[in-house]
Amino acid sequence: MNNISCNNIDFSSDQTFLSVLYGFVFCIGLPTNCLALYGLYRLEKTDNALPVYVINLLLSDLLQISMLPLWIDYYSHGHVWRFGVTACVFVCFISNVSLYSSIFFLCCISLERYLAITHPLWYRNLHTPKLTAMTCVGLWVAVTLVVLMDYLIGLGTVTEPQCLEHYPRKWSYAVLQLLLKTFTFPLPLFLLVFVHRRTRVSLAHSVSVSAEEKKRISSLLALVVIIFTLVFGPHHLIVFVKYIGLIVLGENCEFESRIFLCYQVSGGLGSLNSLLDPVLYIFLCRDVGVFSLLSESYKAMARTKS
Repeated sequence: MNNISCNNIDFSSDQTFLSVLYGFVFCIGLPTNCLALYGLYRLEKTDNALPVYVINLLLSDLLQISMLPLWIDYYSHGHVWRFGVTACVFVCFISNVSLYSSIFFLCCISLERYLAITHPLWYRNLHTPKLTAMTCVGLWVAVTLVVLMDYLIGLGTVTEPQCLEHYPRKWSYAVLQLLLKTFTFPLPLFLLVFVHRRTRVSLAHSVSVSAEEKKRISSLLALVVIIFTLVFGPHHLIVFVKYIGLIVLGENCEFESRIFLCYQVSGGLGSLNSLLDPVLYIFLCRDVGVFSLLSESYKAMARTKS
């Protein structure tokens, strides 16, 4: 909770929007993610890595959702934190870890689908359950360490009543955020678009998948790109504008005040991923059968050639 040095920021401007948005996400996202997680036992019967990534994606969403009641209280009281310094740091830390983890697990799911369709034999031989588990653990650890580094550099002096908010942000923190955000949006977006295009090319040459299944898989990959862009795109765009502006203008309270509401609203929209991920899960459940069909087909072709 950093001391606010800019007195011209209106902390009531996002009060209603964020309180209502987070309340809606909590009420809808909690049961839908729990139901989706419960339904994963059907996927666990396959030898596919997809269920493991989906489980981790839903767990990251549930972590994010579990923090929302405290954020609702915070924003409904005009950016006044009432639960102590330790709780503030903990909630911010968990919220960021869960958000970034969901982004990267979404990338893992898309990449897994791409490899299972375009390189099924290589994928089945190399992508063992042990490797999948190690990938998930490594991702959680990496995200945790990065967020921890972010806080150690940008935390500053902790005071009440705001929760880890400091205006204007320092130049060094702005540079750090620009570097981090490059890895949480532009690069993942490039990966998702690449996966979508390459998978479409592979499906076009596949004879073991029906035209209906090809259309559904291609539409799903396009949906992932669209959801990722619409949910995370606005906030990252505002983040780049904000921190580039702070680098150019220096510690500028007037600039912080003008961009404050856009920054807060776009950040709140990122919570909508917790509502959309269970929808993707429904499609992913059906993809497991397609992947198994592709793998068996390629195995049969390999036996024939040998």
